[in-house]
Amino acid sequence: MMQTTGYSGKSSTSQTDFNQIDRKVAFFEKEGFAGPFTLGQTASLVALREAMNQAIGEAQNQDQKTSSSPIQTNVMDRRIAHTTSKLVYDLSTEPLVLNDVADFLGPNLLFWMAETISREPGHDGHIVEKTGQIWHIDVINGWIKGVHVSIAVTDMTMKTGCLLVIPGTHKYDADLPALEQAGECDLTDADSVLRLADRMHPENAPHRIEPIEMKAGQYCFTRGGIWHGVSRNNDSRTRFGLVARFAKPDVEIKGFSGNQIPCIVVRGEDSYHLNLLTNPPENS
Repeated sequence: MMQTTGYSGKSSTSQTDFNQIDRKVAFFEKEGFAGPFTLGQTASLVALREAMNQAIGEAQNQDQKTSSSPIQTNVMDRRIAHTTSKLVYDLSTEPLVLNDVADFLGPNLLFWMAETISREPGHDGHIVEKTGQIWHIDVINGWIKGVHVSIAVTDMTMKTGCLLVIPGTHKYDADLPALEQAGECDLTDADSVLRLADRMHPENAPHRIEPIEMKAGQYCFTRGGIWHGVSRNNDSRTRFGLVARFAKPDVEIKGFSGNQIPCIVVRGEDSYHLNLLTNPPENS
């Protein structure tokens, strides 16, 4: 397995060395990513993997799974699975994960988005819907300035498809689709995106692509605004992952149309009352 250079010290749960936590946070703020960290084969991970396998198997048996038709189950809900699936909620809020999130964001945490991701054999990675772009920025996560957690439900490697990031780019103010439209880059071409980063910020050149490979039961963090993509699944098995997003309660969390996004208080308290709060899901 290719070794990444991301900060991947022990989880903060087992740390008494505050300097090590400080180094982790400093690395995250400078590079825009951290990890992988190891959660392990917890009951929550195994349960979600089994549920995803079952959901996909049922969809295939019913001949319902197409590239344009998402699987209809709360385990596979797009972006709102934190409110509809206890399996998704339980894995996303494992104490080890939340301890690391708290290191980055502080003691009061809102859980505002979660979705499971499946990538069948041959899938070209992360292709943004409607545009065909692979390299992109999660704009809304940049606005909210929280942290994005990726959990490997199965192995996520360069063979099966893993997260690819360009370190430091979370600090750049860039509209990648507009730059592509202006002829500055090709968002399906990694080398083109690297050249764009070098032109925009020559003081940080040469930029590089960092693959974050993870075994099942590992997780990593990215900062909103980082330029990223996902590699192709060249394995014979479907790859499963879970993404979750957390924010501080002093940030108003809304969608692109201005709609409030349901949030769950998972640590501490919400004394700001800016957001639409809901309870954790009770059923899977």
